[in-house]
Amino acid sequence: MITLNWQDERVRTFLPYVAGAFAGLLAGFVVATSNFALVALLGAMACGSVIALYPVAIFWVTLLVSFVLSGLAQLYYPQLELIRWAVLPLGFLLLGYIFVQSLAANPNLEVRRQPNALVFLLCTFLIVNMLPWFLNPLSFSDFFVGFKGYFQMWGFMFGMCLLAWDQKMMRDTLPKAIFVLALIQIPFALHQYVFIAPLREHVLEKGVVPLDIVTGTFGGQKLGGGANAVLAVFLLAVWACVLGVWKKQRLNTFWLVLISAGLLLPVMINEAKVSIIYAVVVFFVIFRKGVFQNIGRFLTVTALVFAMVAALFSTYISHAPAGAASSWTGLITYTIEYNINKQEETDGKLTRGASINLWFDRHGDMAHTLLGYGVGTSRVEKHNHLARAIGIKEPQDTGVGKLGAIAVLWESGLIGFLIISSAFGVAFYYACQLEKTYSRDGWLSGIFVGLQGAIVILYISMWHKNFFILHIGYQAIYTTLFGFLIYWRKAKVPDFEEADEQEELIRLPK
Repeated sequence: MITLNWQDERVRTFLPYVAGAFAGLLAGFVVATSNFALVALLGAMACGSVIALYPVAIFWVTLLVSFVLSGLAQLYYPQLELIRWAVLPLGFLLLGYIFVQSLAANPNLEVRRQPNALVFLLCTFLIVNMLPWFLNPLSFSDFFVGFKGYFQMWGFMFGMCLLAWDQKMMRDTLPKAIFVLALIQIPFALHQYVFIAPLREHVLEKGVVPLDIVTGTFGGQKLGGGANAVLAVFLLAVWACVLGVWKKQRLNTFWLVLISAGLLLPVMINEAKVSIIYAVVVFFVIFRKGVFQNIGRFLTVTALVFAMVAALFSTYISHAPAGAASSWTGLITYTIEYNINKQEETDGKLTRGASINLWFDRHGDMAHTLLGYGVGTSRVEKHNHLARAIGIKEPQDTGVGKLGAIAVLWESGLIGFLIISSAFGVAFYYACQLEKTYSRDGWLSGIFVGLQGAIVILYISMWHKNFFILHIGYQAIYTTLFGFLIYWRKAKVPDFEEADEQEELIRLPK
């Protein structure tokens, strides 16, 4: 009997040629089909096999796909919109590296060994969302679609906060990369405003708002809805961090005004009226204390926020439906009437206020009230499990799960809703504590000041849209934020007495 010795030098030399030959045949076959999607998939597989070897590459590719490529593909090249599925295996790879790291503990990694409430709450929310599967007649495919919709970015989040990343990358490179991603939104938003939005005017009677398509890189459908609210919350979250760094006197006023004008331009033109609320909330959260320590800086940012709100009101009035609003008070009255007082919108779906009342009226028995009907049931189009349970024929056409918070109540129950709400509360507490811990580092503490405002508007956004349960761009925002907070919460506090100047990297003592 002849056995193959895999250690033989000739065998090891021969195998790469065999693999290369098969790979060449496969590539030739795929290219011969002239199917761009298949060719792109083959290229992605080839690149992915290399990327998988480097956790840092996985990290940055996941950010790029979730913040940029998935949304751009959905709007400009729908054939490739499933590129968003790449974040799931990439997240699993990062989880695998966490396991490998635990087996080979890094002796140079110094962390504070203390319980992390935010990690505990997130893990509990993950487990709680598995329980309704046993209580409701959901197929595995329906459960998987809903589960993926909620947790597709969580592997990245846990990998971000639990792996031993270089501290310089987390302190300097990541925040600057997020800022660059924010700047990238500007040219895309302008292109969508000038070229794509006018093409949607003819479908206005179908309930399509032309300026909803001004979404930057967060995606939409040319003749359908768009994630303009995700663009608004992202840019205002980044703007909050810019304000925080400015408050810590690490950015001069000239650059603050210039950066604010650039970041807020897409918000001015994308018809997300909730941006007015976000801007005011960011202002009050960031400057809720220490107002009288520097009156000049406070008055400067007050004037900036007032000018922004005035500009937002003016642009929204100019783009309001005919006869809907001609003044600030008229716009406010119209918005409240349209979203809360009315039972249905023009397309027959429930208003936001009516969808909240629906849950209180029909939340079901004790088990479903506490644990929900299962992830994805408020948006699964074929089987309508939630519809059968609460007596509504078409929950998608009615808008049952149109708010993230209410969708969580329907799908994860009161327990899941309280857990995720507590997670946002703990994240806000962590941001406040980390601001104090790193108070000697103006750059980092300024970012934590801004993240306090970002956390609040992210939670408010759960009561505005349902992006929390399904939109990869929105999930990329809050998972990156949570991962960043957990990373710095568990990092060993530096010895500031021995640290270099604040512009330099603050290194941990060995």
